[in-house]
Order: sequence, then structure tokens, then C-alpha cells
Amino acid sequence: MRKYLGYALYMGIAAIFILPIFITPFLPGLGALGLFDALQRIYAPSCHQLASRSICYFTDGTIDDCARNGTAVIGRQSEVRFDSLTGYKFPVCSRDVAIYGAMLLGGLLFPFVRKIDDRIAPPLIYFIIALVPIALDGGTQLVGLRESTNMLRLITGFIAGFPIPFYAIPIINMFVLGPGSGKEEAKKVKKTEKKAI
Repeated sequence: MRKYLGYALYMGIAAIFILPIFITPFLPGLGALGLFDALQRIYAPSCHQLASRSICYFTDGTIDDCARNGTAVIGRQSEVRFDSLTGYKFPVCSRDVAIYGAMLLGGLLFPFVRKIDDRIAPPLIYFIIALVPIALDGGTQLVGLRESTNMLRLITGFIAGFPIPFYAIPIINMFVLGPGSGKEEAKKVKKTEKKAI
């Protein structure tokens, strides 16, 4: 049972932080506008929450860019309107929705790919490669060369977020379970390094 501790810790924290992101835009339709506003405020320190870079759940049952065709009339910061349609923002931007969602999905898939009590992270080069698309997309936008789209932000965010649990869970396991037996861990490290080369 102890071997599940690090994984359970990662998944528990991830679920508590990430699941409300995906529930928030549906709350006004359930009559929970106060909770919707509270969650928007809770996530505000972690994201710019710009409507032009976010996705919304609309009252016609669709999920789309909050700034459909650039014609959004913003009511509250968390609500957009198009004629008779109202859209309710996810509490973080589209890139963050993808990053956090991918972190949760990667965590769910971790036990199918790695041992649950694994203490060896994959070679760092894989994570660096996963960050290249988001760096190019966000970097070229930041310096004013181009404006990204929410679809591209979702894709690059997903690519960057998915590998995070494959690094985070082994690190948590090291702290929670200890380093393991030295010879066994050394063999794993050598084997991992050979595969990377």
C-alpha cells in the first residue's frame, strides 16, 4: 500500500486543483453563479484570464473561443455575450486548460506506462522537447511576430502538460518512499541513460 503514496499524493493534488477548472463554466446553468464567480477569483492569480485567449461554454451547448469572430461583448470578466448567446469562461486561459488537463490525463495513464512506485524520471531531454512547441508559439506571440489561436494554444499546452506527471511522480516518490535500494536504482539509471543515447 505504501508504494501508492506518491502517486496518490500527485493525483489528489492534481484533482483538487484541476477538476474545478472543468466544472466552473457549467455552474451558471446549474444556478450556482456565486460559486462560478468565486472559482473565477480563486484561479485569477494563476492566469491572465483574457477572454480573447480563453474558451467558453455557451448557452447553446457548445464550447468555443470566447471571442467568436472577435465580436464578443464582455459583460463581467468571466462572461461574454453574442446577441442572445451567453458564454461562461473557463477560469484559466485555453493554454492553461490544456496544460492542466494533460497533467491530469498523464497522471491517469502513468500506472499503465510506468511502475507506480518508480523513482527514476525519464531523461530530461524528452521534457525539453515537449516544451519546444509552447515556447515557439508563446514566444513568437510575446515578441509580436504573430498572434496565436486558441486551437494552437490548446495543442501546445497539451504537449507541454502531458509529460509533467512522468517527472513529478518519480520525484514525489523519492521524497515519500525514499531512494530505494542503491544497486537496483543504479541499474535503472544506467538502463535509462543507454536508451536516451
